[in-house]
This record gives sequence, structure tokens and C-alpha cells, in this order.
Amino acid sequence: MDIYDFIVIGGGMMGAPCARYLAEAGHSVALIAAPEPADVQSWTGPLGSHFDAARITRHVAADADWALASARSIARYADLEARSDLRIFHETGALMAGPVEGPLADWTRGFRDVATRVTGATLIDTDDARSRLGLALPAGSVVSHEATGGGWMDPRAMRQASQALAAEGGATILPLHATAREDSTVTLANGTRIGADHVIVATGPHTASDGLLPARPALKVWARTIAFAELSEAEGARLADMPSVIWVPEGWDYDLYMLPPVRYPDGRLYLKIGGQVDSPRIESAADMTAWFRSGGDAAVADRLMTEMRAVLPGLAIERSTPGPCAVVWSATGYPYIERLSDRVTVLCGGNGASAKCGDEWGRLSAIAATGGRLDGEGYACDFRAVWA
Repeated sequence: MDIYDFIVIGGGMMGAPCARYLAEAGHSVALIAAPEPADVQSWTGPLGSHFDAARITRHVAADADWALASARSIARYADLEARSDLRIFHETGALMAGPVEGPLADWTRGFRDVATRVTGATLIDTDDARSRLGLALPAGSVVSHEATGGGWMDPRAMRQASQALAAEGGATILPLHATAREDSTVTLANGTRIGADHVIVATGPHTASDGLLPARPALKVWARTIAFAELSEAEGARLADMPSVIWVPEGWDYDLYMLPPVRYPDGRLYLKIGGQVDSPRIESAADMTAWFRSGGDAAVADRLMTEMRAVLPGLAIERSTPGPCAVVWSATGYPYIERLSDRVTVLCGGNGASAKCGDEWGRLSAIAATGGRLDGEGYACDFRAVWA
């Protein structure tokens, strides 16, 4: 049986960076990273949302800890791109807009206050947003426009870069998924068993149901629908200067997000929109598989398209399609990054932002797994796990 210093289970937005940081620090590392499925309908391994081409990234956030994690992750994109020869970051700008009254007033106040401290971000009004950016936001919204430093990032490229650089640092990449963990011995899907001094469990939305931790973490996993609007080349060119957008539609008590035109692997241009709170819960691996094979909820996608058209007057869409997504929320609102024993560390709870902050969460988990402390890293939260 092969023995390593560390085994990282999960090669996604947080696990792959964790493996990279450990390998580059000189440790022997095995990264268990299931590949992207060629066919979701026949795939029997774990499914996830990080097999995608675009996610919003920005410095401005409603919470100071998330803003700090974003800033640190964004600051490393250039180095990752240079060393991997992969394009990760697209600086199109990022906008956040929210109401000054109602249940989201504190959220709005939070990102407004952060925006005043972020270089490249300014507070504008809705008239400016419409005249300068073509966005018809609800009247009276507080609007933060991060003209530089924000935009979108490619989670697939980020994952590939992190894995490639981990391998360059000496890590062994195992393109399988783990089926069991006993102490610090891990069984892979093909029956192979590998061992390590320490195991980091970073299996994203599966962490609450895959049984790889000593107890079940307190996580809520939601089956969320996203929607894609296919654009013509001419419409894509018209919207080429559009920023990433997070906003609260008139009368809503939660926010939506929308990406600018992004060319997906099929060669076509899409606007992507998401944001949903009234979605079903995912409780098991069977639920997860069924959800991703379903293709998403068409009725939810239609509602999202209605809001997309409202904020982008005159939008010409060739066709729209729904898509499935799984979002994980922790009990604390922050990731769980904790060395639980001499044998295992937990790394989970992306709270809808693991793509843009994953590099930083991976860095912190590498510190925790090697016995380091996180209380000197500048965060107000302590990242301790909560158990169901």
C-alpha cells in the first residue's frame, strides 16, 4: 500500500489548492480527484458544480472575512496563470446592488462599507448603472461598481491549474473518487487502498453524506437551478463591456447573480444567471445524482430569465436552457477548516463562494492540516466545524 504524508480527498475548488500548497511545501501528497464526467447520465461517481466555465469573482462582499479571502485569492491568479499557462481570471468589473430597507438592508450596508475600502470600487446610483453599464436596476438601490479587480473566473481552469501545479510540486493525482476512510487509510473506487499520516476531507457538497468524516458536519445542501441564455455573436459584442452583476430584484428578499457573456466549451456565448432560496434539499448521494441528471427546474429557469430581461432591457436571446447546481451552506456562514485529530482535517462549506475564494481556503487548510494555527491569519471567524 502506498503511503503519503497527506491524502487530500476531493480535487475541486478547495481540495486541489490544498494539495498544491502541501506539495509545494515539500510534503508527499496524494490528491484523490474524480475526473469531470463525460456523460452525467451514465456517470456513477460524484457530481459537482465546479465543472463549469464561469463564476463571479470580486473584492467587494457583504462580509469582511469573505472580502479578505476574495482579495487574497484574486491576488494569486496571475501567478497561477503564469505557471500553468491557463487563463483563469477575466477582469470585466463586478457590480453589487441592494435595497436600503427591508430584510436585506444589513447585507447592503455590509457590501457598501466594504466597497468604500476597496481600491477600484466606487458607489454609483442606478441612473449611472443604466447610462454607463446598461443595467436597469431597481430604483433606490445602493450600487457598488468594482471597475477593476472584479469580473469572473473559470473554475474549470482553476481546478486544472491547481492540480497541474500540485503534480509539478510532486503530488500524485489519482483520477478516482474515495469510497471509504478508516483512520488514515482511504479506499478508492477501484478497490485500491492508500495510506497517509493525515487525511484532508474536501468533498464539497458530498461532505455531509459520504461518510468520510468521523461525524456528519452541519451543512445544508441545496438543489439550485441556474439558467443559460444563448446569445448571437452580435448581441455578445453589444454586451461585451458588461460587468458581473449581483442584485436584488424589486420586491425580492434575496439576491440574484448574472455573468457577462462567456464563451463556453461548445463555442457558444452565454449569459448565466442564478440565485434561489426556495429549492429542494439534497440529503444523500442518490439525491445528488438524481438532481444533476434532472437538468434543473425549467419553471425556475423561466423566472430567472424574466429577471434577466428586466435588468437588461432589449436583450435578444437565441434560446435559454436550465442547469443544475448544488450549493452548500454551513451553520456558521464560513467554511469549516479544522484539524480534528492527528489523522484528519475537514475542509468544506463553500457557502456559494468556493470558486472565488477556494485558493485561500486551500491555503488555510494546508496550515491547519500541518498543525498550524489560523488565529493569526487576519480573520474574525475561527473556521471551527459544527456537527449535525
